[in-house]
Order: sequence, then C-alpha cells, then structure tokens
Amino acid sequence: MAELSESANVGEETTRRIAENEARFRAANEKVEKAWVRLGASEQTLPFVCECGRRECLLVLRLTVAQYEQGRRSLKLFLCAPGHEITGDDIGRVVQREPTFVIVEKVGEAGAVAEQADPRRDGNH
Repeated sequence: MAELSESANVGEETTRRIAENEARFRAANEKVEKAWVRLGASEQTLPFVCECGRRECLLVLRLTVAQYEQGRRSLKLFLCAPGHEITGDDIGRVVQREPTFVIVEKVGEAGAVAEQADPRRDGNH
C-alpha cells in the first residue's frame, strides 16, 4: 500500500478499507486491556498493536493502560506508531504526538466506520 500523508485524498472504498483495518487492530487492543485489568492493573507497559490501517503492520506499542486510554477517549481515535499515521482531509488528522505513539482522529467516512466498529460503542467497557 502506498504511503499516505497529511494531504492524501483517497477514494471512499480505500478510506473504508483503511478504517476497517484500524478498527480490527483496535478491537485486538481492547482484548489486551481487558485481560490486563482482570489480572490487576499496574503502571507497567503492555504490548498493544499499532492501530494504523496498513494490513502488513506488525509493530507493537509498549504503553501503560493510562496511555492507551488517551487514545480511547473518543470512538474516532486510534493509536499508531510514529510515522504510521494515515491522514488526509477525508481520512483523519493527528491530534496528539508523543515519543512512542501518535493519536489519530478519523473524519468523514473513516470516522463513521470507526464509530460503528468500536467495541465500546454501546458502553461495553
């Protein structure tokens, strides 16, 4: 998949596919967090997968639960490795940059897919 930048404009089908990939990664991270909370939360870091929309991405983010929750404060937010953010006028924008992660807010069709696919949508957390 070609690199997408801040100024990328892609079609609706590509936007939807990227958002669906991101949503799958986010769902996996929700399972990691829930398992950790059941075992007893601490300040140590956990392995969360990068939530970028690249199918081939296997990067792991080492985050505390508090850092992970920063990227879960909205249904449209995703946590990515720095440099893995997929943004553009019709896809999303970076809302927070940290040394070990980036938070991206999805917009338009990608935002709608993100909200629809979010495991917390119905208050299940």
